[in-house]
Amino acid sequence: MTTPLVRTTRLTIAYRRYLTSANSPQFAAEVDEYYSASTLTSLLRRSDVEMRRASALALGMLGDHSSIESLGQALSDPDRGVRLAADDSFRALLVRDAAPRHHQQLLQVMHLNDGAEYAAALAPTMILVDQAPRYSEAFHQLAICWQGLDNSLQAETAFRSCLWHCRYHYPAWQGLARCRMLARDYEGAISALRRCVEICPDVENARVQIRVLERRLRQTDA
Repeated sequence: MTTPLVRTTRLTIAYRRYLTSANSPQFAAEVDEYYSASTLTSLLRRSDVEMRRASALALGMLGDHSSIESLGQALSDPDRGVRLAADDSFRALLVRDAAPRHHQQLLQVMHLNDGAEYAAALAPTMILVDQAPRYSEAFHQLAICWQGLDNSLQAETAFRSCLWHCRYHYPAWQGLARCRMLARDYEGAISALRRCVEICPDVENARVQIRVLERRLRQTDA
């Protein structure tokens, strides 16, 4: 009895080479020669584990706006390796999902927010969301600004705007939950956190927050 021939795709070969070399430009070039972003998106949805991992990784380098939803869906893939690759690619595309000029503006804003310079970040972020009103990550950074300035009402508005443009933006669901907690709407906070965990099961601190809030609600009802 002969053993069935297992076909190794170019994507798989390039992915295995990448795992050995960690050469991202080479991997991107090899994949780009034979695969479109739409093909990679299709493979991410229906292939075996290795191909899904490779596709998730490649989309972070070669994907565009149309790839974001599929990567968002892959954040809950049964395989942890796929989830990790999808998460890296998802966040990379969220940041790149605008014209180069707006992308550079976002990076400057993110640098200010990372340094807790929220007052300095606020004006350029508001300008950015005005110039690029469909840029979901710009709204997320605006929400971070407002939250850092202790304005939870404006922060919640910005988080909801972010989610309007990208429903899989799980950090925005967490941010929305924080706003609901400050408003003492614990049921609303739990709902937002559950959505976060549904999208990305690996966000363990969201699970912890859910348990804490559920316990608080039980104590309130007692």
